[in-house]
Amino acid sequence: MRTEFHIQGMHCESCAIDIRESLEETAGVQSADVTFNGKMALIDFDDQTVQQTTLIKKIQDLGYQATIGKQEQKQNQREAVA
Repeated sequence: MRTEFHIQGMHCESCAIDIRESLEETAGVQSADVTFNGKMALIDFDDQTVQQTTLIKKIQDLGYQATIGKQEQKQNQREAVA
């Protein structure tokens, strides 16, 4: 599954690197692309191994705020209906 997360509280590129490294150490995460300028993370993960809420908590534990991108929430809602 690929999900976009909006991240608030990053102050520099090092913040983005810290978040990326932490996410990539998480079981089930295949890749994490975190951008300081875009204030977002694009995470590829196995949703059978790790949940979106776990990824949000991982980001929050580093001192940042994270929310799931709106497009992905709509996609998840369509999948739940299907």
